[in-house]
Amino acid sequence: MLVIEQTKGQPLKWQNINWTAAEGEVRRLQERIFRAAQNGEHAKVKNLQKLLVRSTAAKMLAIRQVTQQNRGKHTPGVDGVVVDTPEARVQLLQEGLTLKGYRPKPVRRVYIPKANGKTRPLGIPTVKDRVMQAVVKFALEPEWESRFEANSYGFRPGRSTMDAITAIHTTMNKRGCSEWVLDADISGCFDNISHDALLNRLPVFTQVIRRWLKAGIVECGRKSDSLAGTPQGGIISPLLANIALDGLERLFGAENAKGKPVSPALRKGLNRGLSVVRYADDFVVTAPSKEVLEEYVMPKLTDFLRQRGLELSEAKTRIVHVDEGFNFLGFTVSRFKGTLLTKPAKDKVLQHLRSIKAYLNSHEQTPAGQVVRDLNPVIRGWANYYRHCASSETFGKADHRMWQMLWVWAKRRHPNKPAKWVKQRYFRNDGLWTFFEGNAQLLRRSATPVTRFTKVEGKSSPFEPALRDYWRTRQKRTVTRQIHQKDKLELLRRQDGECGLCRLPLAAEDMDDHHVTPRHAGGQNTLDNRILVHRWCHHAHHQRVGYKGLKA
Repeated sequence: MLVIEQTKGQPLKWQNINWTAAEGEVRRLQERIFRAAQNGEHAKVKNLQKLLVRSTAAKMLAIRQVTQQNRGKHTPGVDGVVVDTPEARVQLLQEGLTLKGYRPKPVRRVYIPKANGKTRPLGIPTVKDRVMQAVVKFALEPEWESRFEANSYGFRPGRSTMDAITAIHTTMNKRGCSEWVLDADISGCFDNISHDALLNRLPVFTQVIRRWLKAGIVECGRKSDSLAGTPQGGIISPLLANIALDGLERLFGAENAKGKPVSPALRKGLNRGLSVVRYADDFVVTAPSKEVLEEYVMPKLTDFLRQRGLELSEAKTRIVHVDEGFNFLGFTVSRFKGTLLTKPAKDKVLQHLRSIKAYLNSHEQTPAGQVVRDLNPVIRGWANYYRHCASSETFGKADHRMWQMLWVWAKRRHPNKPAKWVKQRYFRNDGLWTFFEGNAQLLRRSATPVTRFTKVEGKSSPFEPALRDYWRTRQKRTVTRQIHQKDKLELLRRQDGECGLCRLPLAAEDMDDHHVTPRHAGGQNTLDNRILVHRWCHHAHHQRVGYKGLKA
């Protein structure tokens, strides 16, 4: 186990930080906050939260998350500052990062394209503001994880879209279950949440959160006030949105007086048979009849959202029967001949295939090996997302359509060659016409095994000390599912899912392959000379032994 302590009297170096100790300290405080919130010890919760935001360990982890882990680590705010060197991170830490006297800067407005052709506005805070938001989120999240409802899955630790889809499938696949569905969509949720309604739900850090919400927006050099909403792009924004929408499921008797979940079949009155599954601002409500949805559910939802400055989108909200089917999170849920099926949504399949066609049309002269290297991650990621539903037929059709596109692409490159020559040049004679070049071959979606997804249990949270083993097992299973290289899977098994340097759990998106004895020093590329490590641990190691790259 790698443990490096700071020498007394010596200046702090980012590469010498003991991340095992830092994560352990923050984790212990978060678990104490979770337990105190569960027990209703509100004064203790506040004291522990204030202790956590003053913790140096929390500040270091926040800096690492913002400047080394997040996708937007190289994206500046209105000040144009990017923190991408160890020295800059230490300097940011030594600035204090205290809430006392802290004043955030306005967010920078940018727009990203949406699937429907429109754009989504993002508000990008400065690096320092993002770090401060991460610190406050460390303190707030454990408290609210003890309160959040069982069927809330969006932007919560340990939960994913597949948890929400599996919850819907489980709810609607029982004998005598509700057959009518309200497919609801909140109009501009992040942009319209009432600041006052949100702040009234927060017992602590209200002043600094109010400043973030009121910081303003800079677009094309002009500053405008932010009167409502939480800026998409801020680290704390998803948590604030979940706090604002918390209680949606309890509207319909989902919990008893002690906070324990109540099955839809055991509820009383008009709540009987009602079930709500929410992923961030998207949710569905199932009910035994259309009239219950129209006359009981819709008015209660409208009033609930109105109190938070929100409303349902008339264009995207509809009531359907399960036999007709509905789309949710990229899946289509419908019943066919008495069997409930969850399949990839048709528009998502077409969008995926069109993106591949657009790539092939714009890379007519690209070598086949490069085409394989560019398309394989796209195909693998798409197939892995849909591998837990009834997708075998869709995978086969998508593979056939892609073969047609590749055949046209290959024929266009060699218009004077016969079809037999083209086939031998680009397609392996394995009975499946696999596109290849040398040892590289294009993946087939139908080769991805379709497996059952195990949903998270009830209100379980990663901050609950009694469930450490449960969440450790889930995390290892998740990482294993995301890794496809056989050598990495073997290394992951040998290391029991832990980083080879700091011994903390690994995540697939932040994993590097490290050679114990460097290749330039005669080290071999064998498994005995390789370990899997965190990306930041990898960089810190090479900073200590003499790494030429200064930024990471």
